Order: sequence, then C-alpha cells, then structure tokens
Amino acid sequence: MAKRASFDDKLAAIKRLRDQPGPEPGDVPALRKAIGDRSHFVVAAAAEVAGAWRLAEVAPDLEAAFGRFLVDPVKDDKLCRAKIAIVQALEKLEHPRDEVFAKAASHVQREPAWGEPPWVDTAPPLRAAGLIGLTRIDPPALAARLADALLDPERDVRSAAASCLGAIGTDAAGLVLRFKCRIGDKEPDVLSEALRALLAISVEHLPFVREFLDAEDEGRCEAAALAMGNARIPQALGPLLGRFASATSPPVRETILLAVAMLRASAAIDALLHLAADESEATARDALKALKIHKHDPKLVARLAAVVAASGSPALRARFARDFPPAEPG
Repeated sequence: MAKRASFDDKLAAIKRLRDQPGPEPGDVPALRKAIGDRSHFVVAAAAEVAGAWRLAEVAPDLEAAFGRFLVDPVKDDKLCRAKIAIVQALEKLEHPRDEVFAKAASHVQREPAWGEPPWVDTAPPLRAAGLIGLTRIDPPALAARLADALLDPERDVRSAAASCLGAIGTDAAGLVLRFKCRIGDKEPDVLSEALRALLAISVEHLPFVREFLDAEDEGRCEAAALAMGNARIPQALGPLLGRFASATSPPVRETILLAVAMLRASAAIDALLHLAADESEATARDALKALKIHKHDPKLVARLAAVVAASGSPALRARFARDFPPAEPG
C-alpha cells in the first residue's frame, strides 16, 4: 500500500512544479489533485502554480475549491489564503465567469483576535481581488457594486474600488469618483487613488485634482501630488512645481518632488536636476531624495553626480554617495 503523502511532501511537490516554466506530462493531474486537497496551504500553493502556468483547464477545479472553502471558512481557510490565491489565479487565467469573483467581492471573514473588537476581518484582500476580476468581466450593475465598495470599512477595498472605477472610464464612473473625493476618506491613500483614477479617465479632470493640490490641508495636498505622479501625465509637471514653490512644509515639499520624479518625463527629470543645483541645500537635498527612485539609471546618475560635484557641498556629496552607490560589476 502506497504511503500517504505528508503535508510537507505535498508542499515540496508543488514547489518543484512552481520552479518549472510549464507543465510536463503528468503534472496537470497532480496539480488538480493538489487543488482538491483539504489543506488551504496546499490549495493556495497549487492555485499559484495554475495561475503562473495559465492553465485554463483547471479553472473548474479552482471554482470548486473556492466553494469548499466558503462552507466553514474560518476553520478551513484562515486568513483567506486559499480563496485569495484562487481568485488571483482565475484572474491570471482571464476566467470569463463572474460567480467566484462576485462571491469574493462580498465575502467578510471575521476571525478571532485579541483586543476590541475580539475579531478581525481577514477578507479585504479577497474583496479587492474580486472587484478587479469583476471589472475585467464587466457584469451588469458593476458600477453600482463599485460605488458601494467605496464605503467598505477597509482601506484596501475602497482603494481597489476607486481604481476599478478609473478602469471603467465612463462619465458616470468619473462622477462617482469626484463625489468620493469631495466627501473625502480617513485614509489619504484612498483619496489619492480616487484622484489618480480620475486622471486615468481623462486629463480633463486635472483642474479638479489641482484643487486638492492647492489645499491648505497637508494630507489632501500630498494625496493629490502622489495621484499626479502615479498618473504620469506630463501636464502635471507645471502644477506640481508651482505648488512646490509655494509650499513651506518640509514633508509636503518632499512629497511633491517625489511626485515629480514619478512622472518619469524628461522635463521632470531636468527640473529635479535643476533643483539639485539650487543654492538652498534643503531644496537640493529634497531633489536628491526624489531622484533616488531612478538610482538604477546610469545616465541620470552620471548627470546628478556632476551637479553634486559642482555644488561643493560635503553634505550633498555624502548623501549622493549613500543613496547612489556605484553599480556592482556584472
């Protein structure tokens, strides 16, 4: 009688599959068996492989596994490990059916925790992943579902809903996002994503986003700046540099220059290099800090090195040496 595989044996077998570029003879049946396993760890690992290999033929197995882990989710799938991995795999497969995504988008999983309240919802990443899948499929009443998700108790879900509304790109989606921005959010990241989503719909929303950039409230200003940077629209450079010139708060100034660097346009890089040569050491330091996200661009680093050398500032040279170390020989 063959020895039953242990939990460690099952995970090791899936790891071997994960290290392969694709399935070999006999691998698909083995993967199907793993997806049908009782352990949420094993199923999560198998789902990851199925998604990486783009195995559309195992989609029914993934759907069935998702249903199993909804029966007693707190006992059988702590932290929603398997369900999250299944939804992410189905999304990679561009699965056309919306049932699993819809169930994921509405699932709340309260697990015991210390403190008050004595539970924690472990399903926000699952709800966010479900919304993303639904947005790709575009079922009826999607916009209404996303609008409701903007009021989800959890930040990650609200942020995903805003992003999905931006992906829809309709005038109605834009109006919902504008309303969300007007009423605000307790999490600056969510407000920033809603503003970025507006810019993803149309650059015509830039004047609206500028209202937040020019706000006296630092959180709203920084949210708008990062939205502009993430949207990577060239038209944002002028407003960002203008707000930088009027800003007095060091954190706000740093954030604005980071947003400028995130634009990745040549004009934005030129502007930061100009600021790195500024007589104000604080301004030059902020520019160096912003440009750090481009430290793997040898041409830019060489230009920045020349600017720092010409400054004659020991402090700037020290920061440059720390933040822009020479590339290791390949």
